[in-house]
Amino acid sequence: MADRSVNSSPIAQSDSGRRSAVSGLLTNPVTVKELRSRMRGRRAFAVLTLYLLILSGVITVVYLAYSGNVAGPGSSAARTAGKGLFAAVLAVQVFLVAFIGPTFTAGAISGERERQTFDLLRTTLLSAESFVLGKLISALSYVFLLVLVSIPLQSIAFLLGGLSLTELVISQLLILVAAVAYALYGLWCSAAMRTTLAATVTTFAGMLFVTFGTPLLAGMVTVLGTTFTIGRVINPLFEALALYGGLTAAATNLPATLILSESIFLSEDAIFGFTQSTATGTIWLFSPWPLFILFHLLAAVALYILIVRRVRRVSDV
Repeated sequence: MADRSVNSSPIAQSDSGRRSAVSGLLTNPVTVKELRSRMRGRRAFAVLTLYLLILSGVITVVYLAYSGNVAGPGSSAARTAGKGLFAAVLAVQVFLVAFIGPTFTAGAISGERERQTFDLLRTTLLSAESFVLGKLISALSYVFLLVLVSIPLQSIAFLLGGLSLTELVISQLLILVAAVAYALYGLWCSAAMRTTLAATVTTFAGMLFVTFGTPLLAGMVTVLGTTFTIGRVINPLFEALALYGGLTAAATNLPATLILSESIFLSEDAIFGFTQSTATGTIWLFSPWPLFILFHLLAAVALYILIVRRVRRVSDV
């Protein structure tokens, strides 16, 4: 009787529920099928090898560019070289999650339609949620693998003294959150478009706008605002709104968030925010990376719901 009461306790039930949920994700038939087909071929290992070769080449070029001034680990020149290596690896990771990762999901659903297997999958007992999660996890697992294998290469920056553990953790957290949101965007394009070509073009166009278009628009607004306020007394409320608006806009863009968060961390020695003096007083300004995570997690949840509804609607027609 005692053993039965222990097993039926809320804690035991919650633990068993978590284990069943995790095992359900890992035993998802779509996930298993996609991972087996991807990892059994040569393409996955070829892409992984090519990615590491490109990343190693970029790191070698950056290190050689600074090697003439590096006197030894811990020196100012060595720390500068470490920052350069860290920025180079981050640039490659940003390109990976923004343009390579979404391609793994851009043809996930539309490809099933083109192969005329989508209707067969939807007539099985597999739910729309399991179908979408299977496609997402199979794509994200490989993207996460590419991100994780690049982290050891960043240890070179630790040896040179140009990187702290806080910078590494925050940057990789931003990369992983962005990878999830961008992969879901590619999956939504795949669900909304009839062909893989249209889904891929739409995915690339959207990622180009998010990565490069939004900073250009923000820069144009900043230039117009600066031109409009030259020679005028700036309203304190307008100044505060402009600062908060700029930080909020930066939180929607991965490169801008990485650059601004790093700049605030180095100049202000602040992780979450800092105080800045203005003409009328002191205001508190936040670092954009927590807001970036919040925005992209909300976007990921919204995209997931839209994808599931789209799959259900198409299957009901």
